[in-house]
Parts: sequence; structure tokens; C-alpha cells
Amino acid sequence: MKCPVPCLLLVLLLAGATSAATITVRKDGTGDFTVIQQALDAAAAGDTILIGPGQFEDHLTVRLHGWNWDIETYAYVAADDLTIIGAGADQTFVGPAVYSGVYGTFTPQAMTYENGGTIRVSDLCLWNSCNGLHVIGTLYMDRCSVFDNMTGIVWAPTGGGWVKDSQFDAFSYGGGPIALDVGSGDAGSNILVEGCRFSRSKVIVRGVNGLTFRNCDFVNGEEALQVYFAAHVYIESCRMSNQSVAGVELTLGTGAVCEISDSEIAAGLTVLAARQVGGRFVVNHSRLEGGSYALLLAEGGPGPTTIDGCDLIKGSGPIIRCGAYEPTVVHDLRNNYWGTTSETDIQSWIFDSSGDPNNHATVLYAPFAGQSVPSETTTWGDLKALFR
Repeated sequence: MKCPVPCLLLVLLLAGATSAATITVRKDGTGDFTVIQQALDAAAAGDTILIGPGQFEDHLTVRLHGWNWDIETYAYVAADDLTIIGAGADQTFVGPAVYSGVYGTFTPQAMTYENGGTIRVSDLCLWNSCNGLHVIGTLYMDRCSVFDNMTGIVWAPTGGGWVKDSQFDAFSYGGGPIALDVGSGDAGSNILVEGCRFSRSKVIVRGVNGLTFRNCDFVNGEEALQVYFAAHVYIESCRMSNQSVAGVELTLGTGAVCEISDSEIAAGLTVLAARQVGGRFVVNHSRLEGGSYALLLAEGGPGPTTIDGCDLIKGSGPIIRCGAYEPTVVHDLRNNYWGTTSETDIQSWIFDSSGDPNNHATVLYAPFAGQSVPSETTTWGDLKALFR
């Protein structure tokens, strides 16, 4: 008997719904495979790979698209729209047991995906490699540890994506340690990094049009965040502490914008540095602390920075230092708490056109619009409440 049309449609729908496979990798032999690469080679688009506990250090040699040398990788992902899930970031380890990165050749890589599609990675540790993850495409990562790599993730986004609830920790092996480098190659947009911790390493954003850091911690590094080219970055409810050089730096290229809200940033040399033509900060309801050179450095032809409703905690340097021979620009720092209501003190903490005829930058200031707020009785929560 012939199957009626509705029956045929049902069969096709059921076939499509069950086409994705789940593949298991277990070192003890109880799964489909014992080696991650075997599972990746067998996978098709839409499949899920479940990796059990253990140290996975079998690797292969590949040549990436457009490269003229070979690299080693411990997991080369060829299928698109693949989901890879470990047994936990403290149980599933991908990469060599000891660091083996080669500076300048980007080998080995713990995991590699270069197809430009989508990859999902959860609950595992990528470690001890030159690059923990090299990805070209859309990345969704959560609950991972990216540990002891020269660069934790090198990500050339082709669209959006996110990284959530993950830990990044790195040492320097011949180059500056980088936790996350986003925007290498094709720049993406609408990317979220949320609930992550970055330790002993910095994050670089290159030209991404809309990347948000939300509720993240940056600790014990040289710089927390460097923004290159015309990227637009949002920092929301983040904490940057114990940075020896800078909190956030706008450098290389032109026209970057960094919007900061409800965050706390402290650094030894410069808290915020706008060091590119047109680069500017917009800061609200935040605590900025420190700087032996400046709390805010504005040089190299930056755009106008606005800081409003913030607690400015002076370090041993000035609050704002505008570079010599700057073009005409106005930085608006009115309506902040400077730790004093003395206009004489505040003037002495500003290096702009008022003290240098060769400098055409002007800094506006009017702490609390003339209101006196005693520092010894005002908490940070009280200060924030004044501007809500």
C-alpha cells in the first residue's frame, strides 16, 4: 500500500529530527572511541561529542587554510555546527601534559576550527599549548578552563557568539600572555563575554563592532584590556584589579569607543588610556583608582572622553594627563567625586591647555555640580545612588 503524502512528510520530519548523532569518547574503552580526533573525524554537522574524564594528548599535523607551514593540534574540528562537551573543566583536559608551545609558529593548538560556521564547546580544559583554541566562525563556549597557553583563544568571528562562565589563566613563554584575542581576521559583532575570570593575562579586541564584557573579573595582569582599530566595546559590572600597567587601553588604529558602566578599575601606571586618533571613553557610575602616570591618559589625537557620576581615586600621578601638542578637544569630567571639594587641588591634578599653551585639550570639571560630599562619610554605594 502506498504511503499517503502526510505519512511521507512525517517520515521525512522524523528522519531529519533523528539525523544528529551523539558520539562518546572514553579513555577506558567504554565509549565509541578512545581518541578525540577519531570522534571528530566520524562526526557530521549537528552532531554532539561527549568526552569523558582524562588527559587527551593524541595529536595530528595539519596545515591551516592560507598557512605555509604545518602545525600540531590535539582536536581538529572539520564538521560544522558541532557540539563538544567534556566531563568538567577539572576532569577533561585537551592538550599536552606540559607546556609545549612554539613562539611565532602558533603550534601546537589544543583545539582548532577554521570553517567559518558554528562550534559549541563546554565543560573542558584547553591547556599547555601555543593557542588553547583557534577558531574562525561563531563560538559558543561555557564552563571551560583555558589554562597555561600563550594565547588562550584566538577568535576570528564571522558573526556573533559568546563566552560564559569560563576561567582564563596564562603565563608568558616568549610573548605577552593573552587570554582572549577577538577580531583576528574578519571582525564580528554582537559578542558577549559574561561571568569570566581573566588572570595574569590580557584581552585584545580588534575592530569588533559591539563586544560586551559583563560581570567579569580581570586580575593580576599588566593590562586588562587593549582595544584596537575602530572597535566598540562595552564594559558592564566588571572588576579590573592589580593591573601593573593599565586597565583599558585604546591603541592601534583609529576611532575605538569604550563604554564603561557600574565597574571598578584599578591600575598601577594608567587606569584608562586613550592613545589613538578619535579613540574615546564614555564612563558612568564607576570607580576608577590609581595611576602613577595618570588616571586618564589622553594623547595621540583622541576624541572627547566623558566621565560622569564616578568616584575618581587619584594615584601618585595626575587625574588626567593630556598629551602635548594635542588637537582641539574637550574632555568632560564634570559631576564626579574627586576625593576633595578643593578646586585648587583638582586644577593641579589636570594637565591640559590651562598649563601648556602647546596643548589644545580642555578638561571640564565641576565635582557634584558644586555639592560638597565628605569623603570620610560617603560610601561607594551612596555615591552611586546620587546619580541614579
